[in-house]
This record gives sequence, structure tokens and C-alpha cells, in this order.
Amino acid sequence: MFKHFSIEDLSIIALFLEEKDKTKKRAKRMAVHPMLKKRKLEGEYWTLFKELVDDEKKFFIYFRMSRYQFDILLNKIELLITKQDTVFKEALSPKEKLAVCLR
Repeated sequence: MFKHFSIEDLSIIALFLEEKDKTKKRAKRMAVHPMLKKRKLEGEYWTLFKELVDDEKKFFIYFRMSRYQFDILLNKIELLITKQDTVFKEALSPKEKLAVCLR
């Protein structure tokens, strides 16, 4: 297939292709997606959970357990699901993780 190219020609083509690969722009990665930065303002947990705690009946309908049962379950697994905050992002609270998981 490349019989009509000399070794020098093939070397130049290889160098050109190698440089072309290096110049490709990589997608910029974000430590925290902008959508997640608004979680405390617009997230379901942060907006709805406060209202559900005040109304036992709505809480039971939403989570299929009473607040008392929720708190007992949280106390049993809290240490297992707790993560540390980092410089880049704040970890989800155990209560938030449990609420999201149950829902």
C-alpha cells in the first residue's frame, strides 16, 4: 500500500500525525459540574425535605416510613456512608444520601 513512499516520506507523515494528535484539544474537566453547585439552592432534598419534616403524614407518603424510623435507620448507617469534604467539593450529608436513596 505504501510502496511508492520512501522511508523519509513515511517518517515525515508519522511526525505530522504525531504532532496532530498532540494539538487536539481535550475536553476540559470540571471538579464540580455547575449544575451540582446549585444543589443547595434548587435541589429536591434542600427544598422539599424541610417541608416534609414538618408534616408527618407527607413524610410517610414520600419516604414510606415515619420520621422516627428514618432517624433510626440513619443512626445505624450514618458512619458507613459518611464521606469527608475535600478542597474541590463538599460531600453529601448522610441524611441527604439516605433521603435520595429511599426516594
